[in-house]
Amino acid sequence: MPAQGQLAKPATSPEALKGFAGTADIHLSVPGGYASPSARQYPTQIATAEVNRWFAESGQDLTVSMRNENIKDSGSLTIITYLLTLGILPSWINTKGETVLEVKAGDQVLFQNREPVAYRSSLAMIPTAYAFGSPGKTQYEVMANDQLNRHKQALQQFIQSQQAGYESAVSAGTVNAYRQYLNNNPESFFRMETLRRLAEMAPATHALPYHRDNIAIDSAYIVYLPDEYDIWFLGPQDMKVYEVLRLSRNEDDALLASRIRAAKQPYRVFNTDEIALLKEGGLSSGLIAAMIDASATSQPAPAAATPAVASAVAQPPGTPAEAASQNGMSDIAAQCAKRYAAFKACDQVPSFGANICRSQVKKQYSHMACELIQ
Repeated sequence: MPAQGQLAKPATSPEALKGFAGTADIHLSVPGGYASPSARQYPTQIATAEVNRWFAESGQDLTVSMRNENIKDSGSLTIITYLLTLGILPSWINTKGETVLEVKAGDQVLFQNREPVAYRSSLAMIPTAYAFGSPGKTQYEVMANDQLNRHKQALQQFIQSQQAGYESAVSAGTVNAYRQYLNNNPESFFRMETLRRLAEMAPATHALPYHRDNIAIDSAYIVYLPDEYDIWFLGPQDMKVYEVLRLSRNEDDALLASRIRAAKQPYRVFNTDEIALLKEGGLSSGLIAAMIDASATSQPAPAAATPAVASAVAQPPGTPAEAASQNGMSDIAAQCAKRYAAFKACDQVPSFGANICRSQVKKQYSHMACELIQ
């Protein structure tokens, strides 16, 4: 307990961490006093069990660490009177120091809090083999829970302060307000929430320019790109649909179409709605036709353990059933390719935001085939 001897009020687990996969790195073993070996480990066991409950699951998104620092003992000379009186007078040791809690994303410390800690251990006249042992585990349980409550309160206050700033910044509820928040707060707890809200605010029609603008602000926006835009992620590695669109800005369409046909790598036999969407995005009829031709003439490819899954899963269409199967597999390919592109986008997000981003990608794209391939 702290020097003033007052225990902290019970605190709830930080709800903001429930959306993450995390791990506990706890080192609260009692460093001083007369604690027995088993009692010394007790605070570590209690804190580890508690912190692991803060996360949705075990993983590497975040790490919560706790440790002792600046530990000092006093009162050790009382052992002399204890021995001289054959244990009639007790010996006691006061231990004071700090516990430190940190929330980390990789090596980046996102939050740190220090709390004072003090406790007393003693020896009394007990005619057993444990004459120089511990008085028990109760005080260490009280100490561990008190420190956890104090750290939880401090962490909740930190998160709430960020939330207050977030809510104030986006109070207008406009697209511009959310975009400005992204520009001003690259490492916020609420970065991915902001991207999600922007995705929800997309116009009902002709939305591709809107999505393109959001991706230009923050590439992690790809996590929330609507499913109908998955077709932009079909195709072989380095020649996916969205990459063909980028190349077409600097390369002649006829030459690019020839490269697509010569590669004989499958895209998809696009339907009418998909063709309209691709044209809306700026892809020419000639390039779309080249992709359809490549899909119709491609040969089955062996499964490949690379992110370029689209080139490995589609089959050449023959019967209508085979064509439907091809498009079904292409759907999976598009999801996996989009998952890979999203992970690459997360790499561009600063520190804490990158871990939030990866956590959201895992939830958004959980197809087993993607997990095996990537």
